[in-house]
Amino acid sequence: MTRTLTTRKGPLHFPAFVPVTTFGEKYPLDDLIRPYLPRLAPAVMVSAFFLQDAREAPDLSVPLLVDSGGFASVFTAAAVTRTRAGLGVIDYQGRRITPGSVLDLQERVADVGFTLDLLIPPGLPTRDARRYHTLTRANALWALHNRRRTDLPLYGVVQGWDAQAAAELAQEYREAGFDGVAIGGLVPRLSQPDVVDDVIRAVRAAAGDLPIHAFGIGHPDHVARVSRLGVDSVDSSSYVKYAADGRLYSAPQVRHAHLTPHERVHLALCNLAAATGASLPLPAARFSTLTTRTLQR
Repeated sequence: MTRTLTTRKGPLHFPAFVPVTTFGEKYPLDDLIRPYLPRLAPAVMVSAFFLQDAREAPDLSVPLLVDSGGFASVFTAAAVTRTRAGLGVIDYQGRRITPGSVLDLQERVADVGFTLDLLIPPGLPTRDARRYHTLTRANALWALHNRRRTDLPLYGVVQGWDAQAAAELAQEYREAGFDGVAIGGLVPRLSQPDVVDDVIRAVRAAAGDLPIHAFGIGHPDHVARVSRLGVDSVDSSSYVKYAADGRLYSAPQVRHAHLTPHERVHLALCNLAAATGASLPLPAARFSTLTTRTLQR
């Protein structure tokens, strides 16, 4: 039986690979690829980090998922996590990410939202890990209780330093009435597959029938692995990052140098089609045949 999530743009069918896109001048390849995304993917993910000043939703025909942007800001110079009124906030570059600012943005532009989490990377001191865990929980419950749009499915985001900590949050989110559970912090742990597996199994058991999303999982091998463990959807920008580096998912060891922008678009579309199982649109397929021959030569 196919599992789905109801959004204002229609049902999002699982399992789903959700490509990440960005807006702005930093990643120009995304602008060239974006028109193809609705033809190849069931939904699109954008980080709030790249939509902070948006007043209207991007013009897409598929559901737009908007995460909190907390993960992106962690890797911004001088980002600082603070506690304000019992909630976790992130200050960077003169801006502040709060549960309120994230929810306001999501209610303006998103079809699916995710609560503001604080990344717990491997090796973080236990004292800090427990603090971030507590603040992630507080942020999630605040967003759920202050949500105004009844047609905005909201995922509570899980962060934990081990499977038990992650499962505790997942169970509380299920009991509180969230529409789904999202797992953060897996990407820095992909080199520890047993840890990743344990976290996913524990969250799957604790979340009951709620859909589970895993942030940042993109390579088809990783997607297949987490899907077998019960993850319903994943998101990633790796399909375009591989292309920007001149590589295909199917042959990551081969790097094609000196490519034109259109050839990089071709690689990205091939990667995305491999991840979603979709067929390339006819114009892209025609272009694909020619470019593939060129790359092979």
